Amino acid sequence: MANPSPDLRIGQILIERGILSEQQVFEILQAQKQRALPFGVLAERMFEVTVESIEDAWVEQYCRFTGAVDLTHAEFDAQALRLINRRQAWQFEILPIRFEASGELLMAASRHRLARAVTFAAHRLEPVVYFRVAESDQLRDFLQKFYPMPEVTHEIIRRAKEIADTPAA
Repeated sequence: MANPSPDLRIGQILIERGILSEQQVFEILQAQKQRALPFGVLAERMFEVTVESIEDAWVEQYCRFTGAVDLTHAEFDAQALRLINRRQAWQFEILPIRFEASGELLMAASRHRLARAVTFAAHRLEPVVYFRVAESDQLRDFLQKFYPMPEVTHEIIRRAKEIADTPAA
């Protein structure tokens, strides 16, 4: 995505969230013209925006661009499912769906683990992977189906969801 529309830019999302002002985003964009650094790096350096805020804005940008996936309508490929093990599926909250004709792997991930999932896929998986975000409860149901963990009870999943939904201090 070379030139995202203004509502898809990280700076706009940070403005919407009250983390940066329009003036600060303008200053970062001007600094980008002088230095070949990513927007997020400059936001951190110039205005002490946290790494977490930048990552959250990136995830929001990604979700707005790609949309969500409804796993109930997905056709799962056994070969794709074999690419990861049960521990990886649950640790990163990822679910391989299928290989596309191009050879790329379509994978679902939870919103709150997307950044970690992308890092894992880039370093550990051979095919090019592209992600679609799935609703967390639905994703966990499908993880239980394809990567069963009898020790993961509904109570543990409920507590994990509470922790994930709790805003960071």
